[in-house]
Amino acid sequence: MKFVLHQGLGHSTVHHIGDYLRSHGTGRHWIERYRGDIFVFVSDAADEAILRNEFSSLLDAVGDTETDGAPRR
Repeated sequence: MKFVLHQGLGHSTVHHIGDYLRSHGTGRHWIERYRGDIFVFVSDAADEAILRNEFSSLLDAVGDTETDGAPRR
């Protein structure tokens, strides 16, 4: 599953999310920057639940077509 970090948030937020996932989740996640956006990817349902429950105010779930040039909102 792919999530995009809200605009205006940066590295400290990404580090906080990554640290939380390593401590409380499976640790199977990666972060990518693409065209000015920061994406958090998780491959485990438990990590997806953590992002949806703990970080919903910081992240939006997105489909794979979002990075193919389609407008996001």
